[in-house]
Amino acid sequence: MNNQYQLIKDVHPGDVGWTVKVTIAEKSPARTAKKSPKKYQNIILMDSEGSTVQATLYDHNIIAFQDELIQGKTYLISNALVKLTNLEYRSQSGDTQWTISGKTRIQQVDENNSALLLTAYNFIDFEDLENHMDTNTDISIIGMVIDTRPKRMIQTRSGNQCQVQDIILTIILTMWENFVDECNYICENLAKKPVIIAKHLKVSSFNGVSLSTKANSSFFIDGPFDIVEHFKTWAKKNAETLNNIMSEKCYLHLTPSKISLPNKSKYTDIKNIQGLQKTQRFFWIKGKAFVKVLNQPFWYMSCDNCNKVSGANCGDIYQCVYCKYPNSKAAPRAKVYLQLMDSTGYINATAIGEPAESFLLCNANTLMNHSVSNPDSNIIDLIRLATEEEKTFYIKAIQQNEEATEFKYELLFVLGSDSTVTAGNQQSKDKGKSPMLEDEQSQQMDSKDVTHHHQPKDLYSKPQKHLFQPRKKLR
Repeated sequence: MNNQYQLIKDVHPGDVGWTVKVTIAEKSPARTAKKSPKKYQNIILMDSEGSTVQATLYDHNIIAFQDELIQGKTYLISNALVKLTNLEYRSQSGDTQWTISGKTRIQQVDENNSALLLTAYNFIDFEDLENHMDTNTDISIIGMVIDTRPKRMIQTRSGNQCQVQDIILTIILTMWENFVDECNYICENLAKKPVIIAKHLKVSSFNGVSLSTKANSSFFIDGPFDIVEHFKTWAKKNAETLNNIMSEKCYLHLTPSKISLPNKSKYTDIKNIQGLQKTQRFFWIKGKAFVKVLNQPFWYMSCDNCNKVSGANCGDIYQCVYCKYPNSKAAPRAKVYLQLMDSTGYINATAIGEPAESFLLCNANTLMNHSVSNPDSNIIDLIRLATEEEKTFYIKAIQQNEEATEFKYELLFVLGSDSTVTAGNQQSKDKGKSPMLEDEQSQQMDSKDVTHHHQPKDLYSKPQKHLFQPRKKLR
């Protein structure tokens, strides 16, 4: 490296006359501050030794530099404002941070430092994502886009509406808010199978196992890396396989198809859940389940795009008031209130979608037709009411709002001894919006008292089709 350039570690608050050669390793979308109308944008700069520093642009400087500071490009930067990072953020952002303004001198350098950039990524194979599900772990992945879903609106717990869009990498990656803009290029170039390199993602239990953006997520789409070309070459050789996956669209139902049984240390006794739910939202429990109340609707009409309740007739095409998708289709969706029990007690929970169908051994269309055509017939002749064998359940504790002291529980996965799983489609980022029963019996099921329980029958957990994962072929 030329001696006239300093390293990031050698630049301190108050220093003058310095110049650092850095590559833009990450560039997050512009955001609005929580406590003021000021806008800011964070970028991560990397020097030749791989050291990084966070630089921030504010308000009009974001627009001024949007075409000058390009992710993956290398620049000479001098005269940025350098200050110490607040102590509470140093573990994440380093000891110092820079502010880039109109006084900052920036000059692009014609260098390719893609190999250096890749050293900052610890890629996780899709098959290993379940180990990081519903944790705070930052995930980096590389994958090929094979499809996208329409944009939709999601209502958050605070009541605000956010725009999101799903892209399919044989696993679902949900892009939130400003990251939806990244989808424009993807949608326009879908036929070319764009390759995404992403950092700072989180793994959630939405739709089985899926990925979602965080505030500091960053992306390279068809970036200047050799590994991207390997993906492109692989795609050309396996075009027929990819086209079959796209035409079958099996990923629209569940992803992925199989989750391993957790370690024994991850199980929680039901009696202990209430004491943990303020700091923990997801729990593995082992026990049995049964339907306590027969006088409940076992399905509701939903939007096929966002799964929210719909007043349309089955099969109608309409604009959903929740996700705003203009071509939503009304479709029945299974739902059941049940009790989950182990040797220490029980909790009441709701299963929605695929977990409900697998528990009841009956699909939503059959449940709807029964209630419409045969309302007087006995529902117990149509559905299974309980389990005989112990199963492993993965549940989510949902707090209706920040002031609420009670929690509801949603059943997301059911695992049998063969480790096969039924994955739920919980309404991520939309807590408390699942359609609930309003009759007296259903309200009684919201009780969280721990008590003794009855003996149930058998719970069926059907295996799902594996999705093709090209990442494995590149090893």
